[in-house]
Amino acid sequence: MGMGFRGVPANHEDQVAFAVAVNMLNNANGTGFLDKLMVDRKIMASMAMNESMNEAGILAVAVIPKLMFQTYGGAEKLVWKEINRVKEGDFSDEIFNSLKQEQRRQYASNLENIDSRARIMMSLYSQGKSWEDYLQEVSGIDALTKEDVVRVARKYFSENYLCVTKTTGKYPKDNLTKPDFSPIVPKNSEASSEYAKQLEQLPVQEVKPRFIDFQKDVETVSLTPLATLYATANPVTDIFTLNLVYQVGTLEQPKLMHLANYLQFLGTDSLSFHEFRTRLQVLGSTISFDATDKQFFMRITGFDKHFKETVQLAGDFIRHVKADDKQIRQVINDAKVTEKAFFESSDNIANALLEKVKYGEQSRFLTKLSLSEVKKLKGKELLDAFVQVRQTECDLLYCGTLPVAQVREEIEAFLPLKEITVAVNAPYHRDGKKYDKPTVYFMDMPTASQSIVYGYVKGEVTDDAWSRHAARLFSVYFGGDMSSLMFQEIREFRSLAYRVSGRYILPPHKLEGKAGEFVSMLSTQSDKTLDALGIMNSLIHEMPEKEERISTVKQSIVNQVNNDFPSFREVPEKVAGFRRNGFDNDPSEALLSGISDMDMKDIIRFYRHNVRLKPVVYVIVGNSRRIDMKQLETYGNVIRLRKKDIYK
Repeated sequence: MGMGFRGVPANHEDQVAFAVAVNMLNNANGTGFLDKLMVDRKIMASMAMNESMNEAGILAVAVIPKLMFQTYGGAEKLVWKEINRVKEGDFSDEIFNSLKQEQRRQYASNLENIDSRARIMMSLYSQGKSWEDYLQEVSGIDALTKEDVVRVARKYFSENYLCVTKTTGKYPKDNLTKPDFSPIVPKNSEASSEYAKQLEQLPVQEVKPRFIDFQKDVETVSLTPLATLYATANPVTDIFTLNLVYQVGTLEQPKLMHLANYLQFLGTDSLSFHEFRTRLQVLGSTISFDATDKQFFMRITGFDKHFKETVQLAGDFIRHVKADDKQIRQVINDAKVTEKAFFESSDNIANALLEKVKYGEQSRFLTKLSLSEVKKLKGKELLDAFVQVRQTECDLLYCGTLPVAQVREEIEAFLPLKEITVAVNAPYHRDGKKYDKPTVYFMDMPTASQSIVYGYVKGEVTDDAWSRHAARLFSVYFGGDMSSLMFQEIREFRSLAYRVSGRYILPPHKLEGKAGEFVSMLSTQSDKTLDALGIMNSLIHEMPEKEERISTVKQSIVNQVNNDFPSFREVPEKVAGFRRNGFDNDPSEALLSGISDMDMKDIIRFYRHNVRLKPVVYVIVGNSRRIDMKQLETYGNVIRLRKKDIYK
């Protein structure tokens, strides 16, 4: 259910005070009043959302009752009880001051990179504000009083609100048929207008690519044989980040997906969850966890003046985290929601089907824990997995204002680095399956109004630099962006797809003797499936050669390199990743040097060796009643799969 109120518009004097009031309900450390309802399992979830627009404000509270056993009315009463605590000033000065500190951290963080600065500038311009106005908002945080927060909470969390509830079900869909006329084929698809020619003649300032200098841009310190610190300075704010990146992920240990969620709700032997998170809150610090395919993250943020205390708390948590089987219910509820939503999305199903085709029983959707297995999890079992994680090889990524020597000293004093004893052969890699004949894997989705089609080709070994650079050129030329063959031929000329892409995916640079793979994708209306598939198939087997596009392709890669240059906070992670993949310097420099002398002949040579004559395996998710299944057989033997074949 949702509760909607009239919020605070931009330029309003209540804006900063009300942001603190909303943070009383939900905040980054999970210590808000609504957060506590979730931690105490009184409701499944609740979150307050506050957005200040130019002419009006959006204030909403989303509430999810406990599945099966709680009414909307019961959940709403619990939420109102917590909102009223803010309206009555039922919170300590310590919490109030810590939330002001969190507001300062959020404002400061928005100044750190060009993207967030640009968004702020656009908002200020649309609101008629100056940069000085924005800085005054920041300085105004210190002047806030508890009475200010109570006043705005009473003003905006009024009895005049809209309550919306949702009923589970489906609305009937309107399936539009494709037009009964043939698409117009442009006679001069590569021609340029006079206006375009004039634009091409305008001088363009060349932007020289920037590359990461592994020696100057980051300081690398070996803490132990299996723990390395990568540190960079923060030249803008006094906010630090310290990420512990353990080199094991969900592909090797599927439980880690649930471990990351579970750890968010735990305390230690000596501190309850609320006590632990409140200590972090008072310091202006946060700790969170995340699991990806190949890595497990412990992310620590805060102010450098509290770095020592924050790292001390983090180390205490790592060593003394305490299991709480009651919080397993949070993990189970999340797994239920994920499972319920999974088969409602054709994108999810297509991803699972593609994983099955590429990796067979090693698909992430078949090696993960089933819902019944999640329900049997115990806290100790997940914490045993955490013990294994923290013994695994680790990169520590720091960005802040402190001297590296001091950072090292605090890390060595408080984090259990000596426990890190398990070396890994990172990066972890799964070999894709090789097929000897064209095949179509199909999964019927009767409710789908559109089809998703993947094409999969297992290529050859790409150990040499030429192959890797040519693969990048080929990917951009074939389906990498809006100027690619796939976009023009399938979407622009024929309007046969909503989305298209086609890329040659390389194995990790560090691993020798591994083959790459070509994956193309499109989504289209159900009755256009075979038309779109026909064009994609023809492009794969008989790729047009358009020499005039090579300069555009190269420029696109240069632009990507320029745009991908990391912000100062991202540099440690980039360098650590490059080193683990076997690079001693920025690979973008070798890439641009390598493609500078390449031409269309290199793209064709790579394409013919790795794609053209290989059997294509198609993966299709769609409504079989709107697809000519007999005609589909012309692309290979059609194999129908069921849910249990692709999802555990």
